[in-house]
Amino acid sequence: MATLLNRVVVGIYVDPDFYPPTINAILNLAEKAEEVVVVTRNNSHADFPYPSNVRLIKGGPFISVRDSEKKNLLYKITAFLWFTWTLFRVSASSKTDWIVLYDAFPLLAWGIVRRILSSRKKCWYHNHDMPSLERQRKGSIGWFAARYEHSFMKHIQLFSLPSADRLAYYPNRPAELPVHVIPNYPSLHVYHRPDGQKLANEWRIIFQGFIGAGHGLEELLPILKEPLHGKKMRLILKGSVRDEYRQSLIDQAESLGVSDQVTWVGIGPYADIPKLTASCHVGIAIHKNTDIVSKTLGTASNKIYEYAASGLPVILYDIEQFTKYLGNYPWAFFCDGSESGLKNTLAQILPLVDRVGLDARKSFEEKMNFEQAFQPALADAVTITRRHS
Repeated sequence: MATLLNRVVVGIYVDPDFYPPTINAILNLAEKAEEVVVVTRNNSHADFPYPSNVRLIKGGPFISVRDSEKKNLLYKITAFLWFTWTLFRVSASSKTDWIVLYDAFPLLAWGIVRRILSSRKKCWYHNHDMPSLERQRKGSIGWFAARYEHSFMKHIQLFSLPSADRLAYYPNRPAELPVHVIPNYPSLHVYHRPDGQKLANEWRIIFQGFIGAGHGLEELLPILKEPLHGKKMRLILKGSVRDEYRQSLIDQAESLGVSDQVTWVGIGPYADIPKLTASCHVGIAIHKNTDIVSKTLGTASNKIYEYAASGLPVILYDIEQFTKYLGNYPWAFFCDGSESGLKNTLAQILPLVDRVGLDARKSFEEKMNFEQAFQPALADAVTITRRHS
């Protein structure tokens, strides 16, 4: 495939293995660029198997995201300065066409050094998780990143985000700034056809993502006590979790006598997730939280579409944010997140798993894949490059 860009520098402050849409973007950029350089911190033991023209630069010895949050201010300042310097150093090359920044921390770093970079360097800002000034400690790096996000957006050439609903939170963006909505769909490069290896003697229900309150997990545990449609149920919990919440679920499962039906799968390589997901029967994508990010997850919750790509029907929270995007798909089932609601929805889904799972995979292959969503923004980047060359 012919390359249309020289070097693209990608900056993301948390290891991209925790941000699948960034991995998907890197894979697609690598098909159009001679070189993609990714600047990040060392938060993951495993690295995604990128193509040979992708170079990953990770700062410092390994440290988990949780442990880095607990570090003192001096450590955090040092880590941010390393990131800023490295982003500047690799971006300064005459080969660099685009600097692609994921979220407010890299945007802040770029904002600090942009004046000493060539004006020919073009900047693409993708907001994955909207920063909240109110939730940041005043004077912290996160607080500065949230405060200056809108100001630095005046100097970018391309803006994208995963949900059209979030555009309302950027009313002051320049009118001439090209904007693209890139839903957090999975990639055809990652989610190949499921192999169909599912256990026949149990229903496997998976929740993947950050494991916490507001996802219907406390309501699911009592349902495990009795078989549905002649089979026991197993709950697979895949992702990071705070110690207190994990213990609360363990205690609840023990009190209900279903501990042996709950499987915890810790943080691991993103490349391993498709196989795990495809081994399950139903995906849980309940979102009851009411913060700005949670209220705009219709196309921004990548787990919904990763389930579908794996051939799983999905249980969603029955609110307008989800029904308006997914209400017409036969593999999307809606409930109120209560114990009775989840039990009734599962009873409805399980006899239909195979048929609606095929529908889900078809939706992914034909429409809900990252390649189709990313193409218009990538084409715009190529056009802007040619215009400024």
